Amino acid sequence: MKNKHIKKTLLGLLLTTSFVSNSAFAEKPFLERSDPMAKMDTFQLCLDYANLTEEDKRQQFKKELDLRSQLSVKDHKLIDQHRVENSMTRCGMYMALGKPISEQSRQIRPMTFKTVHVYPNHYYVSQSGMIVETLERKEGIMPPTLVHTPPKVQAPPVTPK
Repeated sequence: MKNKHIKKTLLGLLLTTSFVSNSAFAEKPFLERSDPMAKMDTFQLCLDYANLTEEDKRQQFKKELDLRSQLSVKDHKLIDQHRVENSMTRCGMYMALGKPISEQSRQIRPMTFKTVHVYPNHYYVSQSGMIVETLERKEGIMPPTLVHTPPKVQAPPVTPK
């Protein structure tokens, strides 16, 4: 009785494993594929997309970045319109607008980085790879700060009555 149960379990496991390995859904990870694009750096794919002119090449880049889970739904809507909005990914911003004029980053917590990206008409602030703030760039107005320094004398947390 016990051996029969073990045989059925092993047979089920074997069938499941062979189905998954032969399935059309079981793609190789992007590092194991023979496609030359699979060996390209993710950041470089995002930057290079802005300079592409052929539609089939653009679709290949999008497909590769989707395989790497780098693009959001909002990215797909706005990239080809060359627009950037809050909650887009940093990769989507690079794809839509190209390389920024300058960038400045700072670590604000462990594993959390805040970056200000300077473009001709806007400042974009990203945190951990997502655009969190969009500011219009105007002459005479300073870019957003990465560090907010507290005042020398800080008010008490509770005001006395």
